[in-house]
Amino acid sequence: MMEKRLLGKTNERLSIIGFGGIVVMNETSKNSAEFVSKAINRGINYFDVAPQYGNAQEMLGPALKPYRK
Repeated sequence: MMEKRLLGKTNERLSIIGFGGIVVMNETSKNSAEFVSKAINRGINYFDVAPQYGNAQEMLGPALKPYRK
């Protein structure tokens, strides 16, 4: 089980290992979805994206959709 820690006073528990959006930059939708699925299955629930990661936000959005509440 992935260790998680509280995020400030929010009561949200985030995985101590995050998924850097740069991993899916310039990847296919299929590969992006597979990377996200593997991360989530391993307990990662913190996903980071930044403008410097090119199209990572466009790749992560659809890949994360099945896991959103």
